[in-house]
Amino acid sequence: MLNWVFLSMLVIFWGSTFALTKHSLSEYSPLWIVALRLLSGFLVIYTILRLNGENLPTGIINWIWLTLIGLTAAIPFYLICWSTQYIDTGIGGVLFGIGPLFTAFIAHFFIVSERINIRKILGLIIGFIGICILLNKDLIHALDSNIHYLLPQIAIIFAAMGYSIQIICVRIMPDISLLQKTSGGFLVGAIISIILAFLSDGLPNITLTDSTFLSVLVMGFFSTAMAGLVMFHLSKIAGPTFVSMTHYLLPPYVVILGVVALNEKISIEQITAVLVIIIGIVVSRSKQKKN
Repeated sequence: MLNWVFLSMLVIFWGSTFALTKHSLSEYSPLWIVALRLLSGFLVIYTILRLNGENLPTGIINWIWLTLIGLTAAIPFYLICWSTQYIDTGIGGVLFGIGPLFTAFIAHFFIVSERINIRKILGLIIGFIGICILLNKDLIHALDSNIHYLLPQIAIIFAAMGYSIQIICVRIMPDISLLQKTSGGFLVGAIISIILAFLSDGLPNITLTDSTFLSVLVMGFFSTAMAGLVMFHLSKIAGPTFVSMTHYLLPPYVVILGVVALNEKISIEQITAVLVIIIGIVVSRSKQKKN
């Protein structure tokens, strides 16, 4: 049950990322959004690290892994920021749904406890069908679109794959503390992103009280720092495939949030889609009985 609580926290932390990114893009380039998001996320985690009496990890092997984690944080962040300029959040949700399938596939080869079986694959496919039902209009739009609309879609798919690789790396890398993994990975990602953003776009015009900058800080604290801690911990105790279920739960969360907070109407199609997604998750997580 605690695992599901952590998963719900991830859905909440990540659920607002697309909307906050769209708002931030009115003032900042995709590269600077990524850089500021990772930098603020690192500062939060590093502060907690020091207050906990820990230091950044040492050793070449650890930092090779942390560099990979930093890259698989920065690159997906950038791909999502860039693609959000051109596509609706709905189609992003559909394409992000390939994440659990890809995670399950690569986890099969690296983690003994994550071996693929028929029940797991069936559940993941059912969950993906649920997302397609929920966002079918965006999916039809995507299939009918031209190459200029297609490239951002491909970027979202690669972002989902990048997150999957990151989850696997966190699980199989050397056993350093959760705070060290998170702070080290974000530090590498922030340094790379800041250098690229400065070389590409120069210095940003930052107004501390502006809503776009505050949106980036919210992403840095909740969607990056807090989500990173929860995701890294959950990957260790529940497995990468379980963590990737957030990709299925994000679209229903956005729909429910719209109904509750914005008084939006919910359709039979949306209710059906949410039920299908839940069925898929139950099937994929159920354990086969031993004789």
